[in-house]
Amino acid sequence: MGNIAGFFTKNNMPSPILNSDTVAKLVGTKKPTLKSNFLAATKTDIVERGPLIIAMNGHLYNPEEFQTEQPSYSDACRILLSIKQFGLETTLRKINGDFCIAIMDKRSNSLTLARDRLGLQSLFYTQVQGVVAFASRARLLLTFPGVSSEFDNKFLKSAAATNYRFLDCEADRSPFQNIKQVPAGHIIQFTNEKMRTSLFSQSIGEIEDSTFQKNQYEEYMFLFSDSIERRLKNAEKTIFTLSGGLDSSAIVSMASRIKAQKQPAISTIHQDKLYDEQHEILDIVNSGIVDWKSISVDEPDIFALLTDIYVSHDYPLPTATWLNHFIISKKASDLGYQTIATGLGGDELHAGEYDYFFYFFADLQTSGKTELLNHEINAWAHNHNHPIFQKSYDIAIEGISNLTDPQNPGRCLPNIALLNRYKDLLSPELGHLDELAPEYHISASSYLTSHSHNELLLNTMPCCIRSSRENCHVSGMQEIHPFLDTRLWDFMMKIPGEAKIQNGVTKAFARKCYKELLPKATRTRIQKAGWNAPAHKWFSSSNREPLLDMISSRRFIERGIYNSKEVARIVDEHFSILSNDICRENHMMIIWQIVSLELWLRALELQ
Repeated sequence: MGNIAGFFTKNNMPSPILNSDTVAKLVGTKKPTLKSNFLAATKTDIVERGPLIIAMNGHLYNPEEFQTEQPSYSDACRILLSIKQFGLETTLRKINGDFCIAIMDKRSNSLTLARDRLGLQSLFYTQVQGVVAFASRARLLLTFPGVSSEFDNKFLKSAAATNYRFLDCEADRSPFQNIKQVPAGHIIQFTNEKMRTSLFSQSIGEIEDSTFQKNQYEEYMFLFSDSIERRLKNAEKTIFTLSGGLDSSAIVSMASRIKAQKQPAISTIHQDKLYDEQHEILDIVNSGIVDWKSISVDEPDIFALLTDIYVSHDYPLPTATWLNHFIISKKASDLGYQTIATGLGGDELHAGEYDYFFYFFADLQTSGKTELLNHEINAWAHNHNHPIFQKSYDIAIEGISNLTDPQNPGRCLPNIALLNRYKDLLSPELGHLDELAPEYHISASSYLTSHSHNELLLNTMPCCIRSSRENCHVSGMQEIHPFLDTRLWDFMMKIPGEAKIQNGVTKAFARKCYKELLPKATRTRIQKAGWNAPAHKWFSSSNREPLLDMISSRRFIERGIYNSKEVARIVDEHFSILSNDICRENHMMIIWQIVSLELWLRALELQ
């Protein structure tokens, strides 16, 4: 598996002349495979049959559903033969896998681009003087003749001053003004006359009855196990990321059961106890199912690490979590592993994030289940109240009002307070953040189900999947995410919220499924730390001086993205909160974004 790229000329326009250096850069390898105007890093990822040429980046996890006369046929070949027999949309809907594909039809002089339903692989395109060029990575397209490196204004604003959940709310946006991304689950077709975009992925459907039978838990466990087993068959030398939470623990535990032996696992640990999960991780380690390696990350040189990372990244890393992930992927590669398995998607699949409660409450309110609503709000407040992030009945009702539309069941509203929290950081020349507020579509009559869908395709998952993929590429690693399986998603999106959240506890359905799989302490743990990093301390200790130097530098100020006085105020306030142990939320997240974006921009300037 590797990058793909290519171009399509409209109306017999002359083909651009690409030198060998440009060809190599388009797919990120010195010796790409070339067929007509298509390029692939790996020979088996590009296939020609008659008038059709296909280039593919990704994996097919259900090859048995794509029968061919030769068992040795590549995934790209199987997909192409299926398209010829059954058509494009039927074939794409049948795929269980992560992929992006490009298809050239010489008969109709057309180019078709498509991307998997969950957005696990990326595909970008641009149009320049009658030529459509595409590549697996946005940055690689900058090497194509005539492609501008001018930044997209909305991208700059979202990366600079909004929560990471707003980075990808426009599914076709890239960092660059003239480069677009193929949205997950979409087909884009170019002909001489026009460009047509269509959605091939199936709708989620409506939730099932809330009365559960034993076989529904059994069906989940079968799909979960099968997802892991299929991905492990395609993987080489796999190591599992392990946090103290439910999701990564369940994946490595199931893999150990499938393989009937201990599985290698790796974690980051911290001296700072706020985000250190070593105690929780030891519940899995002591159960004897993993061979565990830990990496202590306490005073990383953020500026040096990000400078090295951004030599190749298409996007800035959105949170400090992904610096931890980069350190893990590099260490795993040094140890000889080739694949990292993660628990990404588990929160979205099982309704595991804290804000999911509000959408669950809205469903109960809409359905008139007042007694159950009051019980769940009380249990939520009891289980999760926090000195800074307080929980109460009034806060629950306010959350319902702010995040859901009572007139349209299933319609979620953007978190405007979260969007605008740091609006004053931006330079006035960049304008307001209001234009970044997404308009969410209704994907189900359940607010919780619609929100899960939004989180998967627009909010949390896109930047997480991308960061994981780009970090792994730096070290030559592959990654697999067993929870991001289309069959699991189709199944879990039909499970009602009352089965996913019970008695103020998230992931209730998964917890019951894992009764025989996980240690009781892991399965019943209520508090969620999340895989995070103590960047609040990093910026106030060894990285303090580099941070202050950066935000006061002429280069940073003259870039014109930020109101430099407001940046200095936020940084000073962050230091004050920590040094005086003030009980209020610090500014770790936004300071990370400021540093991450600036270092990413500097790396691009060098190239």
